[in-house]
Amino acid sequence: MSNWRGNKFGGLSPSELDEFLQGPWLARLACLKPDGWPYVVPVWYHWDGAAFWVVGRARSEWCLYMARDARVSLVVDEPTPPIRKVICEGLAEIVEESVGPYLPSGEKSVWNKLGEEHTGPRYLGERAQEYRGSVNVEPCWTFRIVPQKLTTWQGFGWHARYKHPELHPDENR
Repeated sequence: MSNWRGNKFGGLSPSELDEFLQGPWLARLACLKPDGWPYVVPVWYHWDGAAFWVVGRARSEWCLYMARDARVSLVVDEPTPPIRKVICEGLAEIVEESVGPYLPSGEKSVWNKLGEEHTGPRYLGERAQEYRGSVNVEPCWTFRIVPQKLTTWQGFGWHARYKHPELHPDENR
């Protein structure tokens, strides 16, 4: 589907979704504080095709909030055309709780493996490994966020549900 600017718009296909989520974007993660207020934080993420993985420092408040209440929302978007976005409502599962780069067994932690295998954080580009080397000793939580609902969009057009039919009588619905 194209809009008046000739750009594709509408939901992302599964392959477009996977391609977009491999980009250098930050996600914004929303969780709930114990008092019920939302808490939003920018995070590096990894998308494995079925779930988002996020890593937070052991002392990060948002990790404690997610451990208490697993309901989260996550948004990944880009600021310039083609203006793609993904909105996830999901449940956060604790994979590792407050561990350093190595487990007691001597095996690398999941968050350390993810960072190495996926050159995380991608948004830092060629400086990602430099950053990882300087912070890789801190204990972290690793969460897997399983989407319950994924909403995607790309382009400048509006979805038909936002348009009042009486204002757009000539458009097919």
